[in-house]
Amino acid sequence: MPVKLLFGLTIVTILQLTSAYAQMTFPWQRHTIDDTSFGADGTKVCFADRDSLPDIITGWEQGNVTRLYFHPGDLTKKWSYVEVPSPAVEDALVVDLDQDGFADLVTLSEGNHRRITVHWAPSDWKNYAQSSAWESVDIPCSVNLTQWMFGVAHQIDGKHGVDLIVGSKGSNGTLGWLEAPANPRAIAQWRFHEISPAGWIMSIELVDINRDGYADILISDRKGKSRGIRWLQHPAGDTKQLVQSWDNHEIGLADGEPMFLTVNEELTIFAPDLYGQLHRFQLTSEGWAEDQLAYPEQAGKRGKSVTVGNINADNIPELITTYEDADHRPGVMVSFQATSGWQHQPISDTLGRKFDFAELVDIDLDGDLDVLTSEENNNSATQGGLGVIWYENPLK
Repeated sequence: MPVKLLFGLTIVTILQLTSAYAQMTFPWQRHTIDDTSFGADGTKVCFADRDSLPDIITGWEQGNVTRLYFHPGDLTKKWSYVEVPSPAVEDALVVDLDQDGFADLVTLSEGNHRRITVHWAPSDWKNYAQSSAWESVDIPCSVNLTQWMFGVAHQIDGKHGVDLIVGSKGSNGTLGWLEAPANPRAIAQWRFHEISPAGWIMSIELVDINRDGYADILISDRKGKSRGIRWLQHPAGDTKQLVQSWDNHEIGLADGEPMFLTVNEELTIFAPDLYGQLHRFQLTSEGWAEDQLAYPEQAGKRGKSVTVGNINADNIPELITTYEDADHRPGVMVSFQATSGWQHQPISDTLGRKFDFAELVDIDLDGDLDVLTSEENNNSATQGGLGVIWYENPLK
């Protein structure tokens, strides 16, 4: 019987397809979407306007702004953007909070500007791309409560509009959800409900881990007494429990410093340990099985994020990882599985110091997956980094 390796692949399959990585050229060509501000702190793909092209939201932490970039279709043209004020922004997301058909922005800020802010979009496509037409208001219950780090939008309580699941860091670190009122624009009526104390939330993923039909919350928490990778169980039909602590389930890395994780439909979790190695967790009938993969020797010295996808059309998923402390080293790598072990190649060149998480998306619309990320030059407020960038897949 063929021996199965990672992802359930057999040695025979890998022998047939492992040479595919050698058909690609490395590193990939880098393209700049924007490098005109400071501290590009993460990118998220969204679909904000009326076309079907992938747009991008990015918070510029040291630039004190958030920008929503509109895909130009023709990549010989510049990406236009809407800009909203967001001092010390750490994360930003796109969601139609007031359900008027026009996507709004939500920003989460740390530092001395500790708050979550809603940026209401104009309800008119003619003005949607005009920054002056947007209205920014703070959610009062979030102001100065904690240093907000990461958020996702999700319907938690089954009523009113979409809610927000948010996490933070520091002495008052918390993970919880913001309950939307009947009128989401009644900003003073939003209510925060803590789910769990936290040290430093890096990732929040929604996935039905216990298969009961309700989305649970999977997190990576890099600091504090409760650090590690864990999941908070949705209380299912008991709506009273939604405003109380959810059951906490530990997965692993309680002694490490887990950064940005990724999870697939088979409940395989990949998570980098900042100073360690890449960890994989697989849910089995006996609990979470764990193994590790060493970082590539030539990569940046501190692991930051991981994503999984097939970049060379061989139906074998690859690991794409990003790194901090990447001076004179590649900050974005790809790892191919082979019978002789993992084969590593640099997607980026050696420019850049501190890369954030990467997303796989077909930016140039040619049918293969490119790599979107950001680089912030180690949080410099005076020297801009590479900014919002993407690396072009040479497959097509």
